[in-house]
Amino acid sequence: MKFRLVVYVAALLATSLIVGMPSAAEGEEDDSSRVTANAPRFDPWGAPHHRWPDLHTSHLGQEKAYYHWSREDRKSLLPEATEARPLNIWVGGDSLAGGAALGFRELTREQGRWRYTEDVRKSTGVVSDWYFDWIEYLEDEVADGPYQVIVLSIGGNDWQGFRGGPSDKGSAEWIAQYEQRVKKMLDAVDRAGRLVIWVGIPHFRIPFMVPLPDVVNVITQDVFSDGDRSAWVDAAAIVSPDGTWTKHILDENGETIEVRTDDGTHYQSNGGRLITAAVVAAIEERSD
Repeated sequence: MKFRLVVYVAALLATSLIVGMPSAAEGEEDDSSRVTANAPRFDPWGAPHHRWPDLHTSHLGQEKAYYHWSREDRKSLLPEATEARPLNIWVGGDSLAGGAALGFRELTREQGRWRYTEDVRKSTGVVSDWYFDWIEYLEDEVADGPYQVIVLSIGGNDWQGFRGGPSDKGSAEWIAQYEQRVKKMLDAVDRAGRLVIWVGIPHFRIPFMVPLPDVVNVITQDVFSDGDRSAWVDAAAIVSPDGTWTKHILDENGETIEVRTDDGTHYQSNGGRLITAAVVAAIEERSD
């Protein structure tokens, strides 16, 4: 019995000694810890390119944070358009949209910083939803597309009464109905991180269309010009700076250029390029 007790105590002491001795692995671990402690540590609050949002000022939980914290300047709606990261542009509307469409068609051939979708539907408008319903089309076919910029140019066919609604063109009731439909178009495609641009309509030569721009441009400008994610381009000021239709204007070099076609309505190629340049300027104003 005594012999067994002695063996047990000896075994217990040996076990204690083994447990108390540092292993080779533990020694290596200690060395590693000392190296890590001496190495410089990453400070997320001090790294300007990997900075975490300031919980007090970044407005996390608000939809603006969706894009603001992904931009270099922490405030732009859109990233800068580059060949490595092109912006996806959708341009659509009635035949007047062909002006901006022409310009973007040329830009995408010359520059790799744009991806471009053209969707021009002749003879359509805000008023004639019975012929083509832009609100429904935008909701179903465009709104959830991969577009960072949507450019709408609609209105050249709108000097007419609403079917089943106000028929007196330019009346208070007609204006209210027009504004309601334009707002619904914006609502249909408005998304966080997306810019929606409305191109106003130019002045016309055809007599019955002459009053149209002064009525509808006021409406569309009111809807689009003051939004966080919307912009309005004044096409009339670009291609008819004197407030009436003209076929030619002076360019920035003082040279005479043709901007409108003989039909008194549409843009000639130079006019289309000028409209596109104004759209690109509106995009770049909201970019990094």
